[in-house]
Amino acid sequence: MLIHDCAGDGNVAGVADEFARNVDVEARDQGYDYTPLMHAVTSARAGLDMVRFLLERGANPNAVRVAKEFQCLECVLSLAVKTGSRDKIALLLDAGADIRYERPSRYDVLIDAMHRRNITRDPELVPILRLLIDRGAKLNTESEHGESALSVASRNGRFDAVHVLFDANSDPSPLDWTPLMRAIALGTLADVRAQLDRGADLAARDRWSRTPWLLSLQVGDVPKAKLLLAAGASRQDRGHWGKVPLMYPIANGHVAMLQWLLSEGFNPDDADESKTTPLMEAAEEGAVECVKVLMEAGANIQLENKFEDRAIALASSVDVVHRLVGGGADLNDINDDVRAALTKLPNDERIYVSREEYLATKHRRFGKSNPETMNYPFWKSMVTAGVSAWFAKDHFDDKEFKRDEIFCFKRFGKSINELPDGRIIEIAGEHEDYYEPSFCIYNDVIVHHGDGTFDILGYPKEVFPPTDFHTATLVAKFIYIIGSLGYPRERRYGATQVHRLNIETLAIEEVQTSGDNPGWISSQKATLRGNHEIYIHGGKVGVWNAGAEDYVDNPSEYVLNLDTLVWHKVTHTG
Repeated sequence: MLIHDCAGDGNVAGVADEFARNVDVEARDQGYDYTPLMHAVTSARAGLDMVRFLLERGANPNAVRVAKEFQCLECVLSLAVKTGSRDKIALLLDAGADIRYERPSRYDVLIDAMHRRNITRDPELVPILRLLIDRGAKLNTESEHGESALSVASRNGRFDAVHVLFDANSDPSPLDWTPLMRAIALGTLADVRAQLDRGADLAARDRWSRTPWLLSLQVGDVPKAKLLLAAGASRQDRGHWGKVPLMYPIANGHVAMLQWLLSEGFNPDDADESKTTPLMEAAEEGAVECVKVLMEAGANIQLENKFEDRAIALASSVDVVHRLVGGGADLNDINDDVRAALTKLPNDERIYVSREEYLATKHRRFGKSNPETMNYPFWKSMVTAGVSAWFAKDHFDDKEFKRDEIFCFKRFGKSINELPDGRIIEIAGEHEDYYEPSFCIYNDVIVHHGDGTFDILGYPKEVFPPTDFHTATLVAKFIYIIGSLGYPRERRYGATQVHRLNIETLAIEEVQTSGDNPGWISSQKATLRGNHEIYIHGGKVGVWNAGAEDYVDNPSEYVLNLDTLVWHKVTHTG
């Protein structure tokens, strides 16, 4: 409903217009069962004026949202504390929000304040805790999953928050801390030395399987860590799930501690039980300075964890991505959230067009010229929303369930390139798996202009067939598009599909190659060497074997010479 969009956008006048149309202040949206007030307290776009306006118009500060599929009960205040705006929380409390609520599994306001957002470097955490404590929040609740505000703060290295909770007389027992651990986290160097002189146990473990030595690394106090190591702490200590020492300083941004550990000879490629490395941890935390330090120490950016993710796939910030790409990582491996940030798309799951506009252009279409600009409002809204075809059909109450190629930009196997002039180009890709009604392989190009604006370009199928799981390598004024999985009827076994996109005219042409090519290859990697050779390795090759199609691993490396357009299979010697 419009009132929910206006509330989330902070559009007071728009909400007032909805009230004038007799829309209920407690109206629920279909997707999340949110009231307008819930949208206002969870949206960074909505300010205090929006929250205050809704409360003055009678919005219930104790309204409850129930998402039955998740058996999840949320109230307005629980949503607000998870979002992390102290001023919005104060407004709700002033309006009568129940600070002593208890949700299923015994979650309460202090535990909720520790969840949803990343609290490791959140400057609002301590002010929020102080506000909630001053207003009478329960201090010692422990959820059915063993979480308390104190234990979660400690696990995340927010020892300033631990200090606040201790000052409020929270029960310290959930931490399983020894006096030495308390001195490390909250005391002075002299306090630590005094505990060591009393014979403190250096092998003791706290709630999160940290020894005193590991705890000192997360605290980020190098003199304390040096003292513990000199006193006999084991360099071999590992934490929960085999967490390695180099990981402990990263989440809280303790760069000096990380540098000291590396200078002490700790291996930057040490991994925990899930094969996660410190570089992967730093990338996921968005800790760009830690990423820089680890890369300078020789961390291998190509290592994979047990889920086959490299650091670039886990990266949570554009700055981290650029540093990794500068070290040789593949930009195409970034996740959807970072891709949206890079292209400056809102990815807000909101479709802004009418049902009539949807019905007029809901299906995929091929271009009629090379290229054809196809900036249909529904298509552009799907690009900014980042939602599935099913989401769009549900949004517009479209009951057609036959094979239906609804235009969608939520895709697998699409490529991305950053151009020197600031544009970003994304090419083709597929939506859903082949057995889904909305399965579609695209042949379009999205040109992002660097300011959140973009154009959708279509091409005749004969010029550029539907293409997915390809590589796209920028060389001078061309992007070479190599390989594709494609539709079964369009696969040419023994051949390698090659096209190139002119970044000046945005026209696409097929490139005729010869020589010993990789075959019908997809999901490969490409590396440009010397501005005239593209090396292809990995991926899968489609073959026709005994009357049936098969896909086999590509065991070889191939090179396409861009001067001669001849393929060669690389032979390694030695």
